[in-house]
Amino acid sequence: MIIAIDGPSGTGKSTVAKGVAGKLGFTFFDTGAMYRSVAWKILQEGIDPSDAQKVVAMMPLFHFQIRADDKGDRLYFVGEHEVTHLIRTREISTISSQIAAYPEVRKCLVKIQRKFGHSCNAVFEGRDMGTVVFPDADLKIFLTARSEVRAMRRYKELLNKFPDLRETLSVDEIFQEMEERDKSDATRAISPLRQAPDAVLIDTSDLSASQAIDKIVRLTPKVKGKFPSMKFSYWLVYSLARLFFKIFFRLRIYGLKHFRPGPGLIAANHSSFYDPPVLSISCPEEVHFLGKGSLFRVPLLGWLIRILNTHPVSKGGADIQTLKLMIQLLKEGKKLIVFPEGSRSEGGQLQPLERGIAFLAQKSNATIFPAYLRGTFEAWPRSRKFPKLVGKITCVFGTPIEWDDFEGLPKRESEEKITARLEEAIRALQAWLESGAHGEPP
Repeated sequence: MIIAIDGPSGTGKSTVAKGVAGKLGFTFFDTGAMYRSVAWKILQEGIDPSDAQKVVAMMPLFHFQIRADDKGDRLYFVGEHEVTHLIRTREISTISSQIAAYPEVRKCLVKIQRKFGHSCNAVFEGRDMGTVVFPDADLKIFLTARSEVRAMRRYKELLNKFPDLRETLSVDEIFQEMEERDKSDATRAISPLRQAPDAVLIDTSDLSASQAIDKIVRLTPKVKGKFPSMKFSYWLVYSLARLFFKIFFRLRIYGLKHFRPGPGLIAANHSSFYDPPVLSISCPEEVHFLGKGSLFRVPLLGWLIRILNTHPVSKGGADIQTLKLMIQLLKEGKKLIVFPEGSRSEGGQLQPLERGIAFLAQKSNATIFPAYLRGTFEAWPRSRKFPKLVGKITCVFGTPIEWDDFEGLPKRESEEKITARLEEAIRALQAWLESGAHGEPP
């Protein structure tokens, strides 16, 4: 489960998010610390934060880690440098807001945030958690407070951390800085600070931290499994089919750690009639896919794929109505199985991929989950009318391909790069299996 807490500074986001995480037993992530850590790295490298080109060029050198000390407190590291307290200065705060407007910086940090978020139950606080980073968060909160209250809170926080500032710091100065930062955060072109339409607004001006925490805890839905529950009919066929393939084909599945909830395109090689059902039952949640009408006339297979959310098409998935259906399913938050080769391979080898999957990713901003199937060709190749009933089949899922990596590129260039990245990913999964399947899939 992911809880996203957004809002401007001084609303108590960090304190409240930590408290909510503590009460629920979730992991807390201070995303602002990531941007502050980038700002610290910029200062260490002597880079002018207004020079976007140099800041972006530095990002490959930025390695962020979160560790816990012997008391369980979270410590932030850039490389091997602990920066937990070093990033809480006014200068760092100003720079972090400035660099947060750079798309490449945000893209890099969003990847880190999503990787953390999809690995455990977590509370994220920041400025675009519910709108950009986790639009499908289970609970979205937007904290606000009166400007004068926020300024006083920030003033007390700084004095508590840096008592030496007492002679030079004033509430009015903090107020002015907050006004400027709020304006910058709210008007930037990339991921501006705003309340998500489905976020719950909570004004903390007259609430204690514990009161705000309790309010959010009461709003938190009951923790469910990582993935939505399956319909009974789907679950029944899914379970029976899984049992069949595990007994008769010794089905093995690798890389499920790469799976996460939300819309996505599951893209795999295609050489067998067995590919759709095997890929479906290898996924930990309900998926959808398209199938030629003729498949529904195959005994047993037709019944099986109909229960497993197959949508019949008449032209092999190439017509406009079919594309509209696929985009609609993705926008509804579904996962859709696609075979980007366009047709089954006659020899079992991966064929050149078509660019249709890149088009779908563009239209829906969907994540692509690469997959590779081994053994299905031997069990039921295109040349055989009936399948074998024994064999060995393996399914492996690879690292997701994010649409964000290609956002902003010209349409044709992005399609070519997405297609090339996907083909490279599928071939890498094949090589991983053939080399002995050691460690985690790439």
